Amino acid sequence: MKFRTTAIAMAVAGIAAAPVAVQAGADEVYASARVGLTYTDTGDVADFDIKSMASRFGMKGETDLGNGLTGFGRYEFGVNESSGSGSTRHLYTGLKGDWGSVLMGKTYHTWYNFVVGPLDNPWWYSGSTMVEYRGRTDSAITYAGGAGAISFGATAYMDRDTEETAPDGIELGVSFGLGDSTIGVAYSSVDEDGAIGGQGSTGDDEDILGVAWSGIGIGDTTLGVSFMMQDDDTGIVVDWLFGNAYLHVEQLSVDAADADPLTLTLGYTQSLGRKTTMWYEIASVDADTGNSDDDTTFFAATLKYDII
Repeated sequence: MKFRTTAIAMAVAGIAAAPVAVQAGADEVYASARVGLTYTDTGDVADFDIKSMASRFGMKGETDLGNGLTGFGRYEFGVNESSGSGSTRHLYTGLKGDWGSVLMGKTYHTWYNFVVGPLDNPWWYSGSTMVEYRGRTDSAITYAGGAGAISFGATAYMDRDTEETAPDGIELGVSFGLGDSTIGVAYSSVDEDGAIGGQGSTGDDEDILGVAWSGIGIGDTTLGVSFMMQDDDTGIVVDWLFGNAYLHVEQLSVDAADADPLTLTLGYTQSLGRKTTMWYEIASVDADTGNSDDDTTFFAATLKYDII
C-alpha cells in the first residue's frame, strides 16, 4: 500500500510539473555545481579547503511582445554551501528591439562589458590588482545598442546615497571591430562616497578611463591587453589564451603608496565529457609592500558539473 501511495503521489507531481518544464525549456532553467579543492597562502597563514566555487542556479527567458519588441528577464543566485548562504548574482528585467536593449537591475553593466569582461578569462582569480574591477553591480539601468561594427552602451546608477541628485554615477562605453579583434573604450564616474567606482589612491573622486584591445590573433594563440587610468593611478592587464590554457597578468601602479602590485594567474580548462569540466588555476599576488606576509599564493582544482 505504501508503494502504491508513493507511486500515485509521484505521478501527480510529474503531471503538475510537466507544464512548467515545457514552458521553461532547457535553456531557461539551469544549475551548475562547482566544488573545488583550494589552497591559499597569505604569508604566515596557509589553508586547504573544499568549497563551492561560484555554484549557481538560475532562470532566464524572453517573450515576443509583438511590434518588434521582446521582454526578457533573468534571476540567478550563487550557492555557498560551506557557509550556508547564497547571494544574488543576476536579477534584471528588460526590453529589446531593433533599437537595442534596456535593462534594469543587477548584472554586468557598461564598464565591465567594454573594458573588463573581454579580458576577464580566469575562472576565479582576476581583478585583484586592477584600477577598477567592477563585475556584477546593482541599482542600475543600462542601454546597449549598435550600428554595424560599432557597439555602444550607457549605464546610470540610482539610490546609492541619501542625496536627491540622480543619477549617482554613470558609465559610457563604445567598441568597434578591427579585423578579427575588438577595441573597447569606457568611462566611469566616481561618486563622493566611493559607492560608484573606487576612489583613487589619494582619496580623490577622479573619474576612470579604460581601453581594451581583445581578440588579437597571434598564430594559434589569442592576446588581449587593456589600460586603465584614474588620475595618477594606472593599470595594465594582459590576457593570453593558448588552447585550453591561459595566462592573466595585472600590473597596478598606485601613486599614493608608490607601489606596483602584480598578479599572475595561470590556468587550464579540461573537458571531461558532456556537462562535466575540470579547471585548474594558480595565482600569485605580489602586493609590493616590502612585507612578504602581504603576498598571496592561491591554487584551485575545481570540478564543474552542469546539472541542468
